[in-house]
Amino acid sequence: MNPYYQDEYVTLYCGDCREILPTLGQFDLLLTDPPYKITATGGGIRKQRQYLSDITGFTDCDFDDSILDYCENWMCFCSISQMPRLITKASIRRWMLLTWNKPNPTPLINGNYLPDTEYIVHSFMPNCLHGEYKDKSRFIVYPAQQGNLHPNEKPITVVSKLILVGTGDGQAIVDPFAGSGTTGVAAKLLNRKCTLIEREEKYCEIAANRLSQGVLNLYD
Repeated sequence: MNPYYQDEYVTLYCGDCREILPTLGQFDLLLTDPPYKITATGGGIRKQRQYLSDITGFTDCDFDDSILDYCENWMCFCSISQMPRLITKASIRRWMLLTWNKPNPTPLINGNYLPDTEYIVHSFMPNCLHGEYKDKSRFIVYPAQQGNLHPNEKPITVVSKLILVGTGDGQAIVDPFAGSGTTGVAAKLLNRKCTLIEREEKYCEIAANRLSQGVLNLYD
């Protein structure tokens, strides 16, 4: 398959990751933010919050976690309901549960806790943690931001922190659910090779436009 976009650091494919990933060879890290398994209903909450309506059909669909088998070192964002099975999958080797903590969560309580935490399961082999002492914290504190490129867009700063822990300088990353290409942007800024896969062409176009910019800014 021909790449949708390619430069010195990043290659982007438009298609189904289950078909493309087996053809790509080895990577040092699989880092991805797949569709969450979430049910956000009740109390008229979807009608009241436009962003929930915008992501209906994306966050409720879950994903095939067999894609994680293509790399011994993987980091995967997940919902609480997906966490048990991902931890079980990760526990065949060393693993850790990381969190992204938002000091400015959306005030969606609806009889529950604030949605101020997102989870990342990291499965890794011995001696595969990278970065400096300050990078190895189990939690990331960074404000939530309104995604204007993708309804589930993650801040570049958060993704960059994960890349610094999961890879060394010059190593190769793959993201099978690339969305608007944030993993590729962060990898490019941090001198990592990166392969992105995204099945929706509208997001491939957005990612390609971001990656082709002459000057990229690490800070959102």
